[in-house]
Amino acid sequence: MGIWMTTAQGLPGEGEAVQFTIGARRVPLRGRYRDGEFATRWWRYPASAVHRWQVLDRSVDFAAHAVAATTFDERMAAAM
Repeated sequence: MGIWMTTAQGLPGEGEAVQFTIGARRVPLRGRYRDGEFATRWWRYPASAVHRWQVLDRSVDFAAHAVAATTFDERMAAAM
């Protein structure tokens, strides 16, 4: 994986697979940088909302991560 950067240092390339943090959140989100926004499967965040980001290796399988994230979300919803 790449080096963590702030949005003040620069932005990823269009369509680049990234992981990023927003606000005080410590667990990074995964998605792509598109149209000037950091986009996940569920939401889009403007660059101004992103604290830091890093480019993901091209070998990362997003489909495997999406299944794990969905399972986690369903368990969290059931617990609430």
